[in-house]
Amino acid sequence: MSAADDPAMMDLLAEVSDTLVADLDTDALLHWVSERGMQLLSAQAAGIMLADARGVLRLLAVAPQYTPQAKLFETVSAPSHWSFATGQSLVDPDLEDPDPRWPGFAVQAGAAGFRSVTAVPMRIHGEIIGTFSVLRHRPGPFSDEQLRLAQALANLATVGLLVKRDTGYRRVLAARSQQILIGRVAVERARGILAELLDMNTAAALQELRRHAMRTDRNLAATATELVRNLPTQHRNTGPASALLVQPITMASSLAPLRDLVRQWLSGTGLSGTTLDSFLLAIHEAATNAQEHARGGRLWLWRHDGSLWCEISDDGPGLPAGFEIPAGMPHIHHQQTGLWLIRRICPDMLITSTTGGTRLLLHQPLPVQSTGSPSAADSDAGG
Repeated sequence: MSAADDPAMMDLLAEVSDTLVADLDTDALLHWVSERGMQLLSAQAAGIMLADARGVLRLLAVAPQYTPQAKLFETVSAPSHWSFATGQSLVDPDLEDPDPRWPGFAVQAGAAGFRSVTAVPMRIHGEIIGTFSVLRHRPGPFSDEQLRLAQALANLATVGLLVKRDTGYRRVLAARSQQILIGRVAVERARGILAELLDMNTAAALQELRRHAMRTDRNLAATATELVRNLPTQHRNTGPASALLVQPITMASSLAPLRDLVRQWLSGTGLSGTTLDSFLLAIHEAATNAQEHARGGRLWLWRHDGSLWCEISDDGPGLPAGFEIPAGMPHIHHQQTGLWLIRRICPDMLITSTTGGTRLLLHQPLPVQSTGSPSAADSDAGG
């Protein structure tokens, strides 16, 4: 069957051509190749390694991003390093009985749940500049078709490096390596701060960081940098002028200190009077619900696009099936009085609830100055 008769192949060819002519930066292109490689080769991890000016391989793109498994590609004995050194495509179908060239890598990969690996070289005019590798949870050989596809993706990444930049690829590599290193450090620091602040493991903290990056429409490294700059640490407190506030909601403490902290932060954004009091009341009611019905949760407050946003989330049992907020004012002892009040204050409130927890997203426009622009407090919010 020809490519023209295979809809999946036609879709891939169209996507490849669109990607090469699109205005993507090098980082986005390499991550696209990694992600598509993981999907098309039924793998659970994929990475692109490029050689720096000294000929040392550096990890420039990996899917999924920012996971501990990414370090596997950088292991000196990994097949990617052997592929770079030999210029050959390499396959190990069963890491429980590994190739004698990489026993140490096999142990580390096996501990992370991987059972098979392949690595193919990236070439420019016969010179090996890097490798493309994928890891799978299941053992078994890679078919000839899969190896050709892996090589095609490696070639695409190589062509993309030349097409996207009119400078030498090694110069691009040096700049990108520095940016990626800075981004990784920021992400590691940010999730460590979140894990300690919210009393959760680092994997859960990374998910919280990813979610905040998505809702503010920024990349993970930029979001992490803002978080490190704005959240309190053991050696630094942040004031009400910060662009971000993250706090735990616990059963062990009164909500009064949290309410005072939120009021101070809201005041620093330019909110005042009844507008501040109403938004603070909505946040307090949401935090009270998390404390009473889920034994605690998390509060995020941030400025974005001329507005204030607040998310209260918890890991409780979620709202009951068929739940609806009463249309009219409920009885004072009704269990949903708080949600009814929150919706009165924030009519565009969004609720997401599953058996694994509930999230409330509240929105409050910032005051506008006479110039017609948001208050100065919003100028450093980013986004």
